[in-house]
Amino acid sequence: MRLQKFLSQAEVCSRRKAEELIADGKVRVNGKVAELGQSVVAGEDVVKVGSKTIVLAERKPVVLMLNKPRGYVCANLEPDAGKTVFDLVPEEYASRKLFCVGRLDKDSEGLLLITNDGALANKIIHPSSGIVKRYEVTLNREFDPALTPRLLKGAKVKDENGEDEFLQFSNVIRFPDGKKLEVHLNQGRKREIRRLFELFGFFVKTLRRFQIGGLVMRKMPVGDCRKLSKKEIDLIFSARGNASHHNARVKSATTMPAATPAGGRAKLRGEKAFEPSKTLRRENRKFEKLKEREAIIEEKIRVKRDIRRAAFAEKLAAEALAGIERRPQNPPRRDNPARGNAWAKEIRPHVKKARTRGYASRKGAAKAALSQGESRQGGKFQGKNFRKK
Repeated sequence: MRLQKFLSQAEVCSRRKAEELIADGKVRVNGKVAELGQSVVAGEDVVKVGSKTIVLAERKPVVLMLNKPRGYVCANLEPDAGKTVFDLVPEEYASRKLFCVGRLDKDSEGLLLITNDGALANKIIHPSSGIVKRYEVTLNREFDPALTPRLLKGAKVKDENGEDEFLQFSNVIRFPDGKKLEVHLNQGRKREIRRLFELFGFFVKTLRRFQIGGLVMRKMPVGDCRKLSKKEIDLIFSARGNASHHNARVKSATTMPAATPAGGRAKLRGEKAFEPSKTLRRENRKFEKLKEREAIIEEKIRVKRDIRRAAFAEKLAAEALAGIERRPQNPPRRDNPARGNAWAKEIRPHVKKARTRGYASRKGAAKAALSQGESRQGGKFQGKNFRKK
């Protein structure tokens, strides 16, 4: 194997750092200064970095599943990254050279795989494997189902380096709550879900990954981390993880032909059809009843509108036969450009009415005159009447 790979698997440093050590002449193989790209055989060649002999011990692959909380970064090589997901890894695995299988940004949460097996990680991440990642997304406003084809078609955007990058969803499923969606991805570009929704004027409030392939995260506390068994690892690559459970159920009930057996496409593939839980079935029935009610109301409104239009057309025909000419209605005053709107042209200041102007001063003078026992005309005050001098 290559020398830099040997040093990386021996957990001395990363491959890039190993290339720098080899280029600086700090690595020796069998007493000679190593060259970049040199091959070594583990157990036969003696490799030293400085004065330390490097031995490649047998490394057991490990795969961990973590329920990532918000506020943690998927990075282990950045000193200023703050809280990282590797702070949540159990101490028994902390000494191993672990890395994330794909990333979740700082504001995202949910299922995250951590391993030291590079071949397995590459197989999961690479789009050619066809492994679908599923996310629960909450938007800032209600989603318009008419935008679904455009999200599935994808869009080309510029990345941080100014290069073209293609963002695309493989499936979008709408929940009864119009702000919640289930999004499927075949690829894993940086902040792909958030960036694609922002192109269409949406802001992602919460983003949670709950499934990778056939591996589903269930009843796992936030921040918990555990080792996956061999059966669970094989479950990632199972075929049933690449078909949408929700989508298969919807298609079997709506768009699939009558010749398709019960269970939809999963039955055709020889797999067990997805059986939704009681809660999901109850929510779906509520949603279907609501849609039926809305359809009935829209149909009633359409019938009433057609009846009114037909009656108006008959009235116009009767008036035409009788020779009655209908006078055109004058447009509203505010829409008449000839007359205009004086209040729209300028803002007039408020003017007090004449009868109220100076009312307070006259009232004060009258009170002062009455207190002296005289009226305004110079008479004396007697009861309710004035007596002139």
